[in-house]
Amino acid sequence: MIVMKFGGTSVQDASAMLHVAAIAEQYGDEQILVVSSACSGMTSELLKLATDSVHISDEERIQRIAVMENRHISIVSSLGIEEQVGHRIHELCNGLRNTCEGVALLGECTPRSSDAIASFGELLSTVVLQGLLQQHNASTWYDAREVVKTDSGYQVAQVDFSLTQSMASKKLKPLFDSHRIIVTQGFIGSDSDGNTTTLGRGGSDFSAALLGAALHADEIIIWTDVSGIASADPRMIPEAHFIETMSFDEARMLSFFGAKVLHPETIIPALSNNIPVHVRNTFKSADKGTTITQLGDKDAIGFRSVIGKQIVTCVNISGIPGTDYYNKKFELLDQISRLSGQQPLIHARVGESETYVYDAPMHHLSQCIDKEQNLMNITVEEYSLISAIGPNLRSEHSKKAVGKFYETVLSVDPQPVFISGIQPQTVSALVAPDCAIDILKALHPHCS
Repeated sequence: MIVMKFGGTSVQDASAMLHVAAIAEQYGDEQILVVSSACSGMTSELLKLATDSVHISDEERIQRIAVMENRHISIVSSLGIEEQVGHRIHELCNGLRNTCEGVALLGECTPRSSDAIASFGELLSTVVLQGLLQQHNASTWYDAREVVKTDSGYQVAQVDFSLTQSMASKKLKPLFDSHRIIVTQGFIGSDSDGNTTTLGRGGSDFSAALLGAALHADEIIIWTDVSGIASADPRMIPEAHFIETMSFDEARMLSFFGAKVLHPETIIPALSNNIPVHVRNTFKSADKGTTITQLGDKDAIGFRSVIGKQIVTCVNISGIPGTDYYNKKFELLDQISRLSGQQPLIHARVGESETYVYDAPMHHLSQCIDKEQNLMNITVEEYSLISAIGPNLRSEHSKKAVGKFYETVLSVDPQPVFISGIQPQTVSALVAPDCAIDILKALHPHCS
């Protein structure tokens, strides 16, 4: 059995959904659990509608829902399945209208209401997709909220793994006795009271991994609009190529330093159960894509990808003798984290000072930095962060490649700040922002 997750661009319109149907046909008699996102852009529109329903007029709210309904009706009309599923779209949109009306009457959009409204994106897309697939396959639609069980932490609900696994085994798995394809939703679940919850960033990938693990799937395929995970950002480096096999740790580091293809923390349930995860292109299904496993390519050496964050803020701190440095340092870091809304991206020692790198503009930090200047030596500078990522850059076999990283960075920027030892898979440097792209271009030919 295969779990296939389709992202928003893969189900954005009738043409995209026909690609999904063609992919399902390619797998012959294989049992498939389809986990779908909402049509591209729908979740953002629904979340905005949720908050706006507090203050907009009834006419505007109804009109915005009508636009969403018409988008899905247009898709099923183009696919020739309006007669089969049009009424289900109308029913769902009536439910959406009622939920938004409740928000308007209450005068407040609670997190619970926000989750309920956001869920309609996945519910609508999967009704359309199943209507298309059932024309040629023994398929059925299933409500993911029946099996994905969470706490009541709306918008970022925590999954009850044990209960979800039990429910999937009892309710979802038996459906494959009479159906080759089951279509369900990513991103959504329900709490113990049956209220709809959502799983936060990367929720649909998480749903796929979670259900794949519960059903003991043979593999999980994340279908998106790119042909895998690339060696660099193709927008900056046209010569970038797709990496066929990658370890979970490599994928995690790429995401940590800015890659957007996959949020690897969400696929942990799959990899914990030794289920390979593939990232492939819905619109170029013949492309091999990238396969992510626990170990990846054990024979690979050196770095295989390079990535950059254009602007980061680097805070260097060292203590002044005779002051309450350590306590004040932690107070300062707490203030910075509250102001920037994040924890440090990197913490490292450089010489006698400590360096904290934040993925945030420098002006956010000025109001708390000045207050502590008399207790610490503090400098705040903006850099670009360049990182090279490989299976194990601390190994003896990778020394030459790591040396090439240092040499290449220095050839473009004579005054970088090298940061190593963050993870075995990564070596990084803080460089002048106007040098960043040139450094990435110079490093990429050395990717193995």
